[in-house]
Amino acid sequence: MKQLIKCKRCASTNNISNGILRNKQSYKCKDCHYRFVIGDGRRKLSDKDIAIAILLYSCGGCSYRFIGRLLRVSPVAIMKLIKRTAAKVPFPIFDSSLKSVSFDEMHHFLKKKAKRCGFDGQWSVFEIELLGGLLEIVVVDHSENFSKDLSI
Repeated sequence: MKQLIKCKRCASTNNISNGILRNKQSYKCKDCHYRFVIGDGRRKLSDKDIAIAILLYSCGGCSYRFIGRLLRVSPVAIMKLIKRTAAKVPFPIFDSSLKSVSFDEMHHFLKKKAKRCGFDGQWSVFEIELLGGLLEIVVVDHSENFSKDLSI
């Protein structure tokens, strides 16, 4: 019995063989003229791999390329994974009673004036006291979203 092969775009079974692509049989849909092969050769990341990638990028400062080579996927796949994960993280809520210290240029802290260091705009440093006497320092960019959140 012949296997029914469905088009990946329109799910039609009206297709023909269209040569070999990367050692796999290629098909062409007669309805939408889409070329496709059966199966997907890309490697799927497990939850454990995703956790390792996020941990290496956030804590270790590893590059997309290094993480991609380690997990045997492309650096672009790692970049998209990190961006998707970062979009899910909620924006921190700041108490309006926080004290802030603003600074304009990095050279103030480096004690030298270099043209290649510094920030484009004004940033604020917030000190947040956590449980157990821990102190967290958060550096935030003054953008429109930040101003709306603090009602400045």
